[in-house]
Amino acid sequence: MLRAFTANPEAAALAAVPGGAAAAPLQDLASNDYLGLSRHPAVLAAAAAELQTGGLGATASRLVCGTRPVHLALEEALAAWLERERVLLFPSGFQANLAAVAALADRHTLVLADRLIHHSLLVGVRACGARLARFAHNDPADLERRLIAARQQRPRGRLLVLCESLYSMEGTGAPVAELAALCHRHGAALLVDEAHALGVLGPGGRGLAHGIAEVALVCGTFGKAFGSGGAFLAGEALVGEWLLQSSGAFRYTTALAPPLAAGALAALELIQADPGAGVALQERACRWRDALEAAGWPRPPGEGPILALLLGDEAAALAAQARLEAAGLLTVAIRPPTVPEGGARLRLVLRADLPGGCLPRLLAALGPPPTVAGPIALGRPAAATPVAARPALQVIAMHGWAGDASGWEPWRQQAEARGWRWQSGERGYGGALPVQPSWQGEGLRVLISHSLGVHLLPQGVLAAAERVVLLAGFGRFVPPGRAGRALRTALAGMAEALAEAPDPGVSALRAQVLLRDFLRRSAAPDPAEALPPGPADQPLGAPARARLRQDLALLAASRDLPAGFPEGVPVLLVEAGDDRIVLPEARDLLAQRLPGAERLVIAGAGHAFLSTPPLAAVLQWLERLLPR
Repeated sequence: MLRAFTANPEAAALAAVPGGAAAAPLQDLASNDYLGLSRHPAVLAAAAAELQTGGLGATASRLVCGTRPVHLALEEALAAWLERERVLLFPSGFQANLAAVAALADRHTLVLADRLIHHSLLVGVRACGARLARFAHNDPADLERRLIAARQQRPRGRLLVLCESLYSMEGTGAPVAELAALCHRHGAALLVDEAHALGVLGPGGRGLAHGIAEVALVCGTFGKAFGSGGAFLAGEALVGEWLLQSSGAFRYTTALAPPLAAGALAALELIQADPGAGVALQERACRWRDALEAAGWPRPPGEGPILALLLGDEAAALAAQARLEAAGLLTVAIRPPTVPEGGARLRLVLRADLPGGCLPRLLAALGPPPTVAGPIALGRPAAATPVAARPALQVIAMHGWAGDASGWEPWRQQAEARGWRWQSGERGYGGALPVQPSWQGEGLRVLISHSLGVHLLPQGVLAAAERVVLLAGFGRFVPPGRAGRALRTALAGMAEALAEAPDPGVSALRAQVLLRDFLRRSAAPDPAEALPPGPADQPLGAPARARLRQDLALLAASRDLPAGFPEGVPVLLVEAGDDRIVLPEARDLLAQRLPGAERLVIAGAGHAFLSTPPLAAVLQWLERLLPR
């Protein structure tokens, strides 16, 4: 049943519910009206006046006849407030983000995005054809490693970094100044989505990117703290002119409704008149976090008005939502796919006009904290048991063949759900970054390697591992002598063919066909099954072909474990029963090399192997071997 909620704390009348029923209104702890301006008399009056004089809609795009004086006044006021040269208005934040990415990136650009970035920015990356890589949430060190690797691969390539200043599902704030300094150092543009921070965070509510000249574009919305609707992009005059002349998201859509623009302008004046409102809201949010933590709940991360209360299980989150609704409080259970599996949560939002007494009502309605909850790690689900009972653990996952490492995503989510630190080492086709991870800080060191990944790690990283999982690893070794001669011949022939092929005619798919043909000539068993893993038909340029040739040579020479492989540590060998690219002799060779290793054969996984059955088995093995 739909319930009405109290957007105005003074409202006391019962609200009608569809179907003829009546129910008491719910107190709003869910919307993004942080400063309570959506019903402020000055905002409503400004919108009403524009509605009477200018009409409801703009009736045309900005470049036809949709531009109204209120649009220009709002753009000028925002530019002065944010100290940016140019501001352009958009009907929605989604459109603004699409336009921003398209203005700063194209198909030749590598985009590095925070793992928790808003969906609209990811859509923008896909729309402009740029290549995408992700860095760990709010982790400047991980971003710098990827920027360095990108510059080594393409010294003059275009780079774009995407982040939000306040993340709406986690409540975490980004280290914008650090990210901007890294981007400046490595020649990357930085786009900051300030949708949830403007009006609340930063000096005078001007956002966390304010005063940072290295930020190329700022995206802001009026649908949050401004209590209106629509959005804008703010940046240098040159970028603004480029947007004006080239952005379809700006040129080919009806302009922002004039009443919404008038309401946003009035809201901006109110925010400027009370620059301490955001600070007061942050102080209140801190008191709520303190109270939740004192009551035994994991402290919601961040400092802003968004408090993510992790429950993990979807049913538990829905039950908590129902309890709060019964107590007259409106909250919403956020569940997958909006958040990862195991990361269901209540999203609590504070407002400046929230009446007193809400916090005791909330704590009473929540009841005792769940025993399975733990702190949110990087905005991801919590540990399945209390954190105090778990040792710190860090995982490096290395993908070995020249293929996409995105298959590690469910593994990363499950690791972070247990409070473990996660890094992925990538070695991919085309523009994917070759990232060499390293052990960081305290924590049991666990290496998970797929295929040739164990050969690609720095020797020091490999030698320091305290637990090792080899996925499809011992089947990829080419045995010496006659047993491995056919495969070595095939690999050498494929490398030669790749060296001779022109750029336009080589793709990942073509590489697989070449290997199949060479295997057939070499009379290898089941040649149709003997294909290397990798994406379908993605072009390979000369640098990528060179790296693939190196991988082929590495595979042909891999007859034993690499130097530096740790001695005397627990090892799990995981094999796919239907992985036809390997030779039985190779499996036996590595099993003899590691006689104390546990061996697990899983059917139906194939060589790609980054799927649910091996994931569950590996996690169970790791948890069984954790020190108690």
